Amino acid sequence: MKTRNFENKLATIGAFFVLIGVFAAATSAFAEEVAANAANTSAVRGAAEETIAGAQRANAESAAEAVKALEADTRFDLENQLSDITSTLVAANK
Repeated sequence: MKTRNFENKLATIGAFFVLIGVFAAATSAFAEEVAANAANTSAVRGAAEETIAGAQRANAESAAEAVKALEADTRFDLENQLSDITSTLVAANK
């Protein structure tokens, strides 16, 4: 029984050391990733700003085109309605 208790304590201590090693390795790996990300942050920020500016230009162009198309459709519909009204009026007077 004493041997089994001793083996269990050794296994627990061994597991504890393994956990400490894994924790230390993970900490150093995440620290390297943070350092690499800090170096790339300015490049990523510049690319993001450029992308946002391009998207804003594209949205402005799309909105201008949509306004032109809507104006043309509305003008066409109004002209058709007016021509229908005038043709109806002309037919009614004849």
